[in-house]
Amino acid sequence: MILFIVFFILLLLGTPIAIAIGLSGFTAIMVSGVPVDTLARSMFSGVDSFSLMAIPFFVFAGDLMLAGGTSKRLIDFAKKWVGWTTGGLPIAGVLSSMFFAALSGSSPATVAAIGGIMIPSLKEARYPEKFSVGLMTAAGSLGIIIPPSITFLVYGSVAEVSISKLFIAGVIPGVFIGIVLMAVSFIIAKRQGHKPDKKPTAKELWSSTISAVWGILMPVIVLGGIYFGIFTPTEAAAIAIVYSMFIGFFIYKELTFKVLVTVAKRSIVTSAMIMFVISAAKVFSWYLTFEQIPSTVAGKILQFANSPVSFLLLVIVILLIVGMFMDSSAAILILVPLFLPIVMEMGIDPIHFGVIMIVNLAIGMLTPPFGLNLFVASGISKLSIMGVTRGTFPFIVVLIGALLVITFVPQLSLYLPDFVYQE
Repeated sequence: MILFIVFFILLLLGTPIAIAIGLSGFTAIMVSGVPVDTLARSMFSGVDSFSLMAIPFFVFAGDLMLAGGTSKRLIDFAKKWVGWTTGGLPIAGVLSSMFFAALSGSSPATVAAIGGIMIPSLKEARYPEKFSVGLMTAAGSLGIIIPPSITFLVYGSVAEVSISKLFIAGVIPGVFIGIVLMAVSFIIAKRQGHKPDKKPTAKELWSSTISAVWGILMPVIVLGGIYFGIFTPTEAAAIAIVYSMFIGFFIYKELTFKVLVTVAKRSIVTSAMIMFVISAAKVFSWYLTFEQIPSTVAGKILQFANSPVSFLLLVIVILLIVGMFMDSSAAILILVPLFLPIVMEMGIDPIHFGVIMIVNLAIGMLTPPFGLNLFVASGISKLSIMGVTRGTFPFIVVLIGALLVITFVPQLSLYLPDFVYQE
C-alpha cells in the first residue's frame, strides 16, 4: 500500500515519472527494512542489458535521419505517389508517418518530424485545423508500433521474449492501423469535397523516389538483417547510426559536424531520460516481486476474468487508463511483471500480448492529461492541449476499434513471426 500510495501522490504533485517511481520504491524498501544497497543494485541491473543498448542507438539514428533531411524527402515521396488522389494529402501524411516510424522507433519524434511539415500543408490545403492536427497526432502513434520500436525493446527485455520476433510481429498491426487511418482520411476528404491535386509526371515520380530511396532502405537493411540472423537488434541499431551518418554527410549533404554535435546532445538527453525511467522502474518491479504482489494480483484478476477474452478486455481498459497518466516504457516495466504470469497461465502468446500492450499504450500517448503526443502536436500547431485533444478524439475511437481487431485476431501479430521463425 505504501508503494502505490507514495507513487500516486507523487504523480498528482507533478513529479517526473522516473523520480516518482524511484522514490516510491525507495520508500517501500526503507519501510520494509530491506538493505538500502538493494536500491543501487536494482537500478544498475535494470539497465545492465545488452538488448537495452539498442535504445540510445536507435534514438541517435532517428535524430540523425531527422537532421539529415530524410523526413522531408519521405514526405515529398508520399505526396508525389498518393497526393493526387482524393484525400491524397492527409493520406500522404499517414504514409510519411509510417515510413518515419520505421526509422525513429518513437511516437513523439514521428509527430514532430512529419507533423511539423504536414500540419501547415494540410491547413494550407483548407483541411480543418483540428482534423489536420488530430490526424498527424494519431499517425505519430505508429512510431512505437512499426519496428524498430524502442517500446518493443523494453517489453522484450522485461518479458524475456525474442526482440526480433516482437519487431516482426509489429509489422502487420502497424500497417493495418496505417491503412485504417488512410481510409478515414479518404472518407472525410470525400465528404468535405476536397479536390485531388494535379497528378505528377513520370519524371517527378522518379525524382522523388530516387531522392527518398536512401531513407526507405534503412528499415529494409536494419530489419532484414535482424530477421535473417545477420545481426542482433543492438548491432542493427549501431549499423543504423553508421548508415544515417553516411546518407546525411555524403548523400543528402545536410549533416554537418556542428549539426552532428547538436543532434548528439539531444539524443544523449533523450536516451538518459528513457534509461533513468527503466532504471527506477526496476526498483519498483523488484519490490513487487519481493512482496509476491504479481502472484497475488494474478489470483485476484483470475477471480473476475477467468477466460482469455474477459482478461484481455480488462487489460485493454486498464492500459487505456494507465496510458493517460504514464509513459509507455514505465507502464511496461511496472505492469508486465503483474500481467505476465496470467498471460502464461491462460496460454496467451507473450508476443501477441506484447503487441496488444504497445498498441494500447500508443493510444495512451494521444489521451489527456499527460499524453506526450498531445504536447508535441500543441507545440507544433500552437493549438491548446484541449484543442488538440478534440481534434484527436475521433481518431482515438478509430484506433480503439483497430486495437480490438488486433487483440481478437492474433494472427495479425503472429503470422509473420510464425512464418519467418518456423521450425
